Amino acid sequence: MLLSRAMSFVMVPVYTHHLGAADYGLVELIDTVDLVALVLFSSAIADPFLRHLHDAPDARGRDRVTATAILFLAGVGGLIAVVGAFASPALATLLLGDAARAPLLRLTFGAVAFQAMLEIPLARFRADDHPLRFASWTLARTALGLALNLTFIAALDLGVRGLALSTLLASAITATAVCALTLRRTGIAFDSPALRRMLAFGWPLIPGALALVALQHGRSYVLNHYCSLADVGRWALGFKFGALLSQVLGNPLRNAWTAQMYAVWDGPNGHARFVRAFTIFVGLFAWAALALSVAAPDLVAILAPPTFAGAALVIPSVASAFALREVAEFFRNGLVLGGNPRPVAWIEPALALLDLALGVALVSRFGLTGAIVATPLVFALYALALHRAVRRVLPVSYEYRRVATLAGLALLLGVLGYHGLDVSRALNVVLRATIIAAYPALAAVFVFRAPDERAAMRALRKRLLGSRSDAR
Repeated sequence: MLLSRAMSFVMVPVYTHHLGAADYGLVELIDTVDLVALVLFSSAIADPFLRHLHDAPDARGRDRVTATAILFLAGVGGLIAVVGAFASPALATLLLGDAARAPLLRLTFGAVAFQAMLEIPLARFRADDHPLRFASWTLARTALGLALNLTFIAALDLGVRGLALSTLLASAITATAVCALTLRRTGIAFDSPALRRMLAFGWPLIPGALALVALQHGRSYVLNHYCSLADVGRWALGFKFGALLSQVLGNPLRNAWTAQMYAVWDGPNGHARFVRAFTIFVGLFAWAALALSVAAPDLVAILAPPTFAGAALVIPSVASAFALREVAEFFRNGLVLGGNPRPVAWIEPALALLDLALGVALVSRFGLTGAIVATPLVFALYALALHRAVRRVLPVSYEYRRVATLAGLALLLGVLGYHGLDVSRALNVVLRATIIAAYPALAAVFVFRAPDERAAMRALRKRLLGSRSDAR
């Protein structure tokens, strides 16, 4: 997954230099339509698929569940592509501000149909413990998309249309190949009772999934309404880098923690170890946000032309927001651990509405700066709301002083590193690298020293003071 992400970042200079800020903003708006459509018509099957695959009584039952999911998503995907093609002019006027952009949405709806189908065989690879197959197909899709993007954007100069076309072709080719191979192995079957069970389990998940999409991507539409597509493009580029915190660090840690948190909680000194794990996670997320923040000016200057300069200030905002989101995810998993995840059902939709209201209020007045301020504020409220909810289920006292020290240290170093010094870029790079390396050392000194070590240091200080008194 890291290699796939790195391959996608190869295209950033191509996008920024061939598309420009306004077209890059248009790409962000289209990608949001892609995400919403994918959630609406596929998450009710894709999300509960693994659970029902596990519940199947035998290998034949697992194959029937797999084939049913693929065939259902193929049929619904075709319907969505047709309906989306007819609705594209109206949607383009409403969402993109120009009916002439309808062909871009038609290509997008076609890609969505294949993207949803592809998730089923990839999930089956994971369930059957075939990581090499999963990695091979994932990288094949990314590499094909990369090659098509270079052809359509860099070589043929097709702009946003080329990007939408390459997404459709890469998704269609990969999904058709892997789904055909999967159905050849499982056989073509359709299990109506299994489909009904998956839909009954999956439909309630859609509102929360839509709320998370709105929290992460709704800001682009607010910016497009009150500002310009160029501001949307600057926001999108900064968001792409800031979101790396979750993609590179948050997701792997979350996957590992959710598999271990039950054993930690129930084990010896479980409550204390649970609390200490939270403090360590905060330190890691603060470090990641610090690293992205101080590297922001150089990243944008190297990878994008001067028209994207405003994206440098977006990166610290989004990185901080995603650090807070990962903190909130720790509390969210705590609700699952405590057996009462119901508060999530109202917290996330309510927060999405608050995010929209706050975004409109600040962006309408302050433009891109308003979006920069609103985003970490909303995710801070998200973390606080889930913290309040989880304290009722798991009544433990977190290490608030240590957490505050870690956050304050990251904030102080982040401001220093972002602004740099009035010297050459090379010296500022050295300064920023030093700050990134210094954070874990300072955290170890001020926060993570063992209690017995601190006691030994206090005893040593008393002994030295006593020796000096005797000498006097």
